[in-house]
Amino acid sequence: MFRHFSFLPILGCLLAAPAGAEGYPERPIRMLIPFAVGGSTDVAGRIVAAGLTESLGRQIIVDNRTGAAGIIATEISAKANPDGYTLYFGSASTLAVNPSVYKRLPYDVLKDFELISLVAKGVHVLVINSAISATSVRDLIALAKKQPGKMTFASSGTGGVVHLAGEHDMMVNDLAPVLVHMKSGRLRALAVAGAQRSALVPEIPTFAEAGLPGVESASWCGLVAPLHTPKAVIARLSADLSKIVASTEYRDRLAGGGMEPMSSTPQQFAAYMRAEMARWSKVAKAANVQLDQ
Repeated sequence: MFRHFSFLPILGCLLAAPAGAEGYPERPIRMLIPFAVGGSTDVAGRIVAAGLTESLGRQIIVDNRTGAAGIIATEISAKANPDGYTLYFGSASTLAVNPSVYKRLPYDVLKDFELISLVAKGVHVLVINSAISATSVRDLIALAKKQPGKMTFASSGTGGVVHLAGEHDMMVNDLAPVLVHMKSGRLRALAVAGAQRSALVPEIPTFAEAGLPGVESASWCGLVAPLHTPKAVIARLSADLSKIVASTEYRDRLAGGGMEPMSSTPQQFAAYMRAEMARWSKVAKAANVQLDQ
């Protein structure tokens, strides 16, 4: 005699189960980078792409989509098919600063992405032309007060993280592009904008040590995917990145680009990004920086 039972509970469990990472990836993966080839974000992104290519056994194809302060690449990534085959290598500028300075964006970075992991951080450094007599931050401030309106600062673009960090008469940049000029003597570094000294330039004091506590700024990078990308895929990528970031090879390759490793869980990444957005929103408001997209 056959016993009657229902298939509905079993079917419901199968339908509710998240897509697994078994067999993933089955084809190459595209990674969008919002900035041009050769910049700090691109360098870090390509190092990560190489590491994931090896660990996943499938090619990570880097796709540099520049323009509109990174908004173009961010929008493409946010609206891509959430199947695990489109990833976005975001940065402090695109994931924290842009939402703080643009009135309208065609996406919400907190709602339209699955966060995977932070992967790199490049401290900002205050540099001056070596022809300027100042040898410390206090010297530079005193010099600026003696010559009101005459000193200028360089910026990679209005509204970017480097721009906001330089709103108080500072000439601030990523370490990577200025390091060669520091070594040649054309630029003099006065302080790094970190909580601690950078392991890459340990001889340079922090702003706090130079008498200006609270001045912290860095270009960080993290990997994200479109919202609703399968959780198992996110977990696989996060686990692989954790191993990559912990490797000596990764640290050494990043150092060549003026950056240091970062690592996080998706939850830690979310908390970090929210804190960064709050911080840069405060700076943007104080500096009256607001842009139309």
